[in-house]
Amino acid sequence: MAKHIHLFRRFRTAFLRGFGQECAVIGPADAIGATVLAHDPLAVALLILQLEWMTQAHYLDSVRDDGELEPLFKSLLRHHWMEEAQHARLDALMVEALGEGRSEAQIHAAFDGYCAIGAFLDDGLRAQTEMNIVALEQRTGRAVPSHIRAALVAQQHQAARWTFIGSGMAHRSFRASLARLSPTLIGRLDAIAPIYS
Repeated sequence: MAKHIHLFRRFRTAFLRGFGQECAVIGPADAIGATVLAHDPLAVALLILQLEWMTQAHYLDSVRDDGELEPLFKSLLRHHWMEEAQHARLDALMVEALGEGRSEAQIHAAFDGYCAIGAFLDDGLRAQTEMNIVALEQRTGRAVPSHIRAALVAQQHQAARWTFIGSGMAHRSFRASLARLSPTLIGRLDAIAPIYS
């Protein structure tokens, strides 16, 4: 975790130097962490596993072969991908261990918690989208016209939803972990996944 924090702090410094404008971020991080960790450990483990598989899919599908991405940003995502590859396998085992011995009702209750965390993070992604647009306006010195703003927020929020939530939900390894907990969870996942795609 410390390596992740250091990596992203270095990127934030480089971003600020290149963009020339502070970009506010949701938080504080401790409050977000406390809200997430208030849920059942299995719900939290499912979220972590989904995010790790998202990282794998995002790099392989959108970054690795894109020659137009800024090289430092591409390097950041590559190193993050390498780190998460190890974590995803270990956390799949953690999910199985946390699910062991639980009743079907307890597993579904943990999945409810996972869904609640996802909705909480989705609200954060929308708030971050708004902050990003404000930073763009400050940097350019121009306001986004009101007739464009709503569509821009909706488009950017949906892109963030897919990147951080939907792509992890769709990952075959994440789905396999859910199916091992309970085959009925796949139907529940498929019912909510379109929101994030």
